Amino acid sequence: MTAITLYIIGVACASLIAAFGIIAMRYYLNAKEIAPYLLKLEEMKRRIAEAQSTLEALNAQIIAKGDALANADRLIADAEAAKQWLEDHRGAVEALQSAIVYQQQKLKEAEESYQKRQGELDKLTQQVANASVEYKRTVEECNQAVKDKNAVMVEKSRLDNEAKALGAKVDSLAKEYAILSNEVKELTDKRNELDAHVKKLEKDAERLRKQLTDEKEELATARKEVSSLEGRANDARRIIAEHTAIRDNNKECWADLDTPRFTDEKQFARKDINETKWLKKFQSDLRDCGFEFNERAILAFHTGLKCADISPLVVLAGISGTGKSLLPELYAAALGMNFLPVAVQPRWDSSQDMFGFYNYMEGRYKATELSRLLWQYDQFNNEKTFGLTAIPMNLVLLDEMNLARVEYYFSDLLSKLEMRRGIDPNDPVSRAKAEVEIESSAAASVNHRRRLFVAPNTLFVGTMNEDETTQTLSDKVIDRSNVLRFGRPEKLVTKPEKGKFLKIAEDALAITEGFWFNNWCNLTGDDVKAETLRRKIEPINAALSRAGRPFAHRVWQAMESYVVNYPGVFNDALADQIEMKILPKLNGIELDAPGFNEAAKELAGVIGELKDEKLHEAFEAACKDGSNPFFKWRGVMR
Repeated sequence: MTAITLYIIGVACASLIAAFGIIAMRYYLNAKEIAPYLLKLEEMKRRIAEAQSTLEALNAQIIAKGDALANADRLIADAEAAKQWLEDHRGAVEALQSAIVYQQQKLKEAEESYQKRQGELDKLTQQVANASVEYKRTVEECNQAVKDKNAVMVEKSRLDNEAKALGAKVDSLAKEYAILSNEVKELTDKRNELDAHVKKLEKDAERLRKQLTDEKEELATARKEVSSLEGRANDARRIIAEHTAIRDNNKECWADLDTPRFTDEKQFARKDINETKWLKKFQSDLRDCGFEFNERAILAFHTGLKCADISPLVVLAGISGTGKSLLPELYAAALGMNFLPVAVQPRWDSSQDMFGFYNYMEGRYKATELSRLLWQYDQFNNEKTFGLTAIPMNLVLLDEMNLARVEYYFSDLLSKLEMRRGIDPNDPVSRAKAEVEIESSAAASVNHRRRLFVAPNTLFVGTMNEDETTQTLSDKVIDRSNVLRFGRPEKLVTKPEKGKFLKIAEDALAITEGFWFNNWCNLTGDDVKAETLRRKIEPINAALSRAGRPFAHRVWQAMESYVVNYPGVFNDALADQIEMKILPKLNGIELDAPGFNEAAKELAGVIGELKDEKLHEAFEAACKDGSNPFFKWRGVMR
């Protein structure tokens, strides 16, 4: 028998013994429960059963062992085949075993390297954590350094600006010094000439002294005669003064001024008139009657009148025949305003030409239509207006206002109009600053003299043709005005129907002073628009300052008033004010002057953002005029 057979038999015997033990235990437990009297019977049965069970188990085990033996024979055959295969492939197996041993060694080395790298990684992790802390600290130091740098740059920029300003001032002082040096030389030459002339005069004086001595006796006689004549003259002056005072205190003296300029009674609007709707209707009526006015020009004209508290004059400039005088008349008719055209004469040289004068020969004040209009609606000095609840609006047109020097005849009134801001008109002392004193006889009593307060219900518009026969406007007038320019019409039209438009306007209800200011004029401002305007304008003013042409508070306040009162988009309002207020500041500056290029670049950037092509083209033309080395702003012809 083989070893495998012996092994199988041994296993079978062990199983038999184990099975027998289990069966015996079962019967033992059962017998233990049976009464003692049946113990022997049960023992006998148990043994028989055990024997039978053992026999059956042995038979089953024999069958199973037979099957196991067959399986074992097959396994042995397979084992022999496998052994033979191992014998045939011993070299490959040994190589694989060597490779396994080698790979196990490599795996062990890799594990050791991994442990080493893990340690290094832990160190690096700690170093990264330390470096992160250091990085955060460094970033904070860098941020602080950037803040310090920005502060230094701001200070540097301020100092650079001051240095440039001082440099420009030094250049200006150097030029003034050269001019003064020339003047000193000229004065020195004149002094030498005067010294020579004085010596000559001294000789003449000596000669005259001799003549004077001879004439003293004649003079003494003449003095007696003069003394007598002076006494008679004083008596005559006293008599004339008495008669003049009596005549001046008479109402006849002011009869001309007291004659109302407008006597028709107006039908005033009793409800709100929407500004936007009215402007659209006004423009539509103009087109229907054949009038061609640019929409932007109408909005600018309307807004300029609304800003009369700080810019009391709207100027319409341009070539003749473009409707400059017609637009104010039609506008006034459409709103029921009193319209007064005043034709400016070339000889005008004082405020008397506007207000009139006192005729000493007749003892009467000769009023003009303008002074009669202003006096008619003076609510503080004219007793006839006391208690009026509805004051109409007036529109005064100074036609061809630059035929004479505007500063000669209009400067005083312009200053008075500007002084109305900030005074209390109900306080006579405060109001006196803005009042015009009407000329009267020097002998007239204080109670019979008159003062005129130009109320805000009167708006002023001027037209001017720009040609060789006219005068230019000074900076004082430009700063206190909104100047619109009318250019060559893009489309020529036939004669418009003015009568048709005025017929339409007859049905319009007149607006009052209260309606104008309370409903259409924004006197309180707009913080959002004002701040947006400031962000746009302050860099421009800084650039203008470096070019020596900055503007101050008055211009800024006028621009702010225009923008917040403009009934269109913000960009159009800003474009208008750049055209009217800022670009005229550069007139006369050399195109290559220090700071001009910087100012032009800043202006070009803002103008480009506004998307106003006509303004952009006009500005580019003024900056690149090859025929003129100086900047000359001609305005935007809309």
